[in-house]
Amino acid sequence: MTAEGDIRALAWRLARRARELVDCQAAGLLLGCPDETVRHPLLDLFVPDAASYVGCSGGGLDEERLRALLQYEQVRALLDIAAQSGRVHCCEADPVLRCATAIGSLAVAPLERPAGVLGSVLLFDERRTAFAAGECRLLAAVLSRLARELEQQLRLLSQVARAPARDQRQGPPQRLMLVPGGDGAAAGVGDHHALCWPSELDQLKYEFISMVSHELRTPLTAIKGYASLLQAYGLSPSGQGQGRKGSDGLTEELQRHYLDVIMEQVNHLEALAGDLLDVSRIHANHLDLRSTSLDIAALCRRAVELIRQRVERETPGKYLFRCRFMEPLPPVWADADRVQQVLTNLLENAVKYSPAGGLITIEAGLSREGRQAGGGLMQVSVCDQGIGISPEQQSRLFRPFSRLEQESSECVPGVGLGLYITRRLVEAMGGRIELRSRAGEGTRVTFTLPLATAVPEATAGRAR
Repeated sequence: MTAEGDIRALAWRLARRARELVDCQAAGLLLGCPDETVRHPLLDLFVPDAASYVGCSGGGLDEERLRALLQYEQVRALLDIAAQSGRVHCCEADPVLRCATAIGSLAVAPLERPAGVLGSVLLFDERRTAFAAGECRLLAAVLSRLARELEQQLRLLSQVARAPARDQRQGPPQRLMLVPGGDGAAAGVGDHHALCWPSELDQLKYEFISMVSHELRTPLTAIKGYASLLQAYGLSPSGQGQGRKGSDGLTEELQRHYLDVIMEQVNHLEALAGDLLDVSRIHANHLDLRSTSLDIAALCRRAVELIRQRVERETPGKYLFRCRFMEPLPPVWADADRVQQVLTNLLENAVKYSPAGGLITIEAGLSREGRQAGGGLMQVSVCDQGIGISPEQQSRLFRPFSRLEQESSECVPGVGLGLYITRRLVEAMGGRIELRSRAGEGTRVTFTLPLATAVPEATAGRAR
């Protein structure tokens, strides 16, 4: 990946973490500072023009829209105030901005280091009161960490840019990584770290640890932050009635919202822990299945309804879900919980990689073999109209820790375990899975399961 691509990916990641932390609709990271008196020297390498911003966005906000928002006087003023003060600032959108963009409130969090300002995180929401005192405190608590991470990565990229070109016979260069020890002073990145070219195995380990740590850090920060706010400010004095404010102005409605965010992040952590545990069981050959005769149509409808309810709460009207079955469908022989997990993984991927929305369909019917008397397979497909996958990336998607490498998917959370676990579960239940896709034209993922009539009676009896 190029230096520009690395910066954009980092910006997406930091913006997403800020957006998830305060539970707002959209966030963008602006790399740059127009005020030369507080501008970080590193920006001269990446943003030469001191009077302009380079927009890198996340959380459903594309770069074109982010640049357009910078044309509004209120947004520019808020950015200048935040850069000068070094503090988080939030406000309701003025009538001009609200009418033109449907934005109800916005917040700016400056990314400042001792050497100067690197940029700002800009957050938006259609609600007029999305950013209260609690959200500002949470942002202030993580600003130094986000700024430090951004500075470290820019220093690393500046070292790569100044490094001599490698011999072309060695093939394309690997991404540099920081390792403990070595001559850190000579590398210019600190006293206890050095730059090195990692081996392929070391690189895989590094990327795995990095992905998992980022996925863990965001929900843990949110849980800790909102819990500390409730502990410090949310406990109303005894005798106060419903709807009354606590000691720091946190209404019971706001307290319930904070608790909802905590539970959402706990569920996210639980899902990540479950995925890691499944990988461990798969590699240890300890994956237990409780197969029985299942109604695949009912399972598909249930999975679609659960996803539909969640997606409609977050983005109402954006996605249309549909089930298409060649009924009546004969029962399949599989583990109900694991089939539900497979369907959920595929439907979630369809939503994640369809940023523009559209139709998502589950189709089910007998495979060619399943139409033969006395045996065969049931075929289930999940289809979307999303960004699609290029042929060179399709072969890697069912491997562990593999994710799409395209700009439009940088903001998608995850560590790349869903499709790998899905493949291994389908294979463990006696089926197979395949993916067909074209970049920009959507994706169809199809898996098969054995029919209950195709399972030998002795085997079925033991499974029960």
